[in-house]
Amino acid sequence: MIRSLLRRCINAFILLGVISIIAFGLSKLVPGDEVLDYLGVDDSRYSSSASAFEQRVAYAKVAHKRGLDLPAFYITVVPGYYPDSLYSIMPAEDKKTVMKWVQGSKDKETSIRLYKDLLSGLNYACTKADTSTTGNLFCLEIHKMVVMHDLFPIHHSIIRLQSHIIEHQPSDSTYSKIISNLKEDIEKLVNSPKKLNASSWLPSFRWHGTQNQYHQWMAGFITFKPLTSLIDGRNAWSKILDALKWTLLLNGLAFVLAMFLGILIGIWSGTHEGYALERMINVLLFALFALPSFWLATLFIYFLSTGQWFTLFPSGGLGPYHSADTLAEKWGIITTHLILPVVCLALGSLAYVSRQMKQSVVHQLDQPYVLSLRAQGISEKSILRKHVIRNAIFPVITLIGGSIPGLLSGSLIIEVIFSIPGMGRLMYSSLIARDWPVVFPILMFSATITVITYILTDMVYKWADPRVKSMET
Repeated sequence: MIRSLLRRCINAFILLGVISIIAFGLSKLVPGDEVLDYLGVDDSRYSSSASAFEQRVAYAKVAHKRGLDLPAFYITVVPGYYPDSLYSIMPAEDKKTVMKWVQGSKDKETSIRLYKDLLSGLNYACTKADTSTTGNLFCLEIHKMVVMHDLFPIHHSIIRLQSHIIEHQPSDSTYSKIISNLKEDIEKLVNSPKKLNASSWLPSFRWHGTQNQYHQWMAGFITFKPLTSLIDGRNAWSKILDALKWTLLLNGLAFVLAMFLGILIGIWSGTHEGYALERMINVLLFALFALPSFWLATLFIYFLSTGQWFTLFPSGGLGPYHSADTLAEKWGIITTHLILPVVCLALGSLAYVSRQMKQSVVHQLDQPYVLSLRAQGISEKSILRKHVIRNAIFPVITLIGGSIPGLLSGSLIIEVIFSIPGMGRLMYSSLIARDWPVVFPILMFSATITVITYILTDMVYKWADPRVKSMET
């Protein structure tokens, strides 16, 4: 038993590791710029009206704060002639520019040096742009250079800046030094032989240790490190936990109702197979099962909430429970608002649960041990209660285990129609708003619960049925 549990835990750990890598990879492949998504939340001074230099400073600050200037994974594989620090170049447009320089010149050291010298000139000139014509010209020209993929236009721009300095600022040694460094870099790149030895074309494997985005992402998930929602700036974990409690309440009540009624109906149907009433109930249950949940929910609201026929229940939401004076009044308001969605969810599962239970009961009633017990004169009620139901319940254990992940992931359609602020609705609204700091933790959380649930279900099944344990040993 312990060996089996250990083996399953190791397999679960490996599976969750693979799922986490896929989820992290997807988070990096979504459209848009992750740093730009955080700019409006982390830096209130950032706006589209800010200067290009201010935007660049804000971008670098947020990227460093969020760890987005780190390598993506523990190891990277790039062509051997690529620079080691390429991952740290921000923003993405700058990284593309440096990659083009490296690909064109095959000189990674000088390409990086040119980029750093351009940034040095940018930082010096842009701080003087408001008070100096030369500073403003330098700032504008260098901003253009850092996104130029072709080296020759950069060379021409540097020569023009050099002429301007000679004419207007011959005494400023800082500008002269900047121009001298840039000119030396660009001439070396332009005149590069563009030839590499054979080893430079081989893939280069670079280990980054724990200082990478994936490690920080997983560490944050395991430790519930605060994540900032891009919609409202709230902690993403707070939003997830708030939604989880309503999903657990809604789906938990529906699950208990469906299991309780489904097992009772399944036992009755198994012992009354072929009766006219049993066939009628089966037809009714499968008709409810075949109805789309959104249509069933709409019918409930139309007939029982809108006043067109009846106004027995609220049509959606959770009601003004915050203003309730007592705990009993609070839960009374919540309960009345949950009746329709709970019943709607339960009816969809009732036919499946009852069918599984019925087939299991019918199978047990055909077993030789039942004939033997009947031959001994034991009553049908005793056989059913002490033997048949106990053995027939084992398949339902697997059914229960497979349903638990659904309790946590939420019911998107029902939660949206009835305005229940659960996990399904949160996932839907976050996807629409591209709120990835909320979407991917929900994905990982659901995957983790699913894997753990199936392990526990398997272990409970083996504990409850000795035959499974003996087969394994």
